[in-house]
Amino acid sequence: MLKIVAACGNGMGTSMIIKLKVEKICKELGIEASVEALSLGQAKGLSATADIIICSKHLASEFNSNQKAKIVGVINLMDEKEIKTALETVI
Repeated sequence: MLKIVAACGNGMGTSMIIKLKVEKICKELGIEASVEALSLGQAKGLSATADIIICSKHLASEFNSNQKAKIVGVINLMDEKEIKTALETVI
């Protein structure tokens, strides 16, 4: 099972929207995943254990690329196609 973290600035609205979209996409693709909605700070703490961290493109540079997690940045967080395409590149 993949461990995916949806991250945003404070871990409230935006990350929850991403979480719901990622869960839907994973279900469509037949991928078993546990998806959490967290703040940037919380997500940074999980970058060594999560498989994928998905966030806004401008936040992606905040993460250390030497960790286990693959960092996925998206521009339009409302665009399910963009999120799906971004996820497919790292799954």
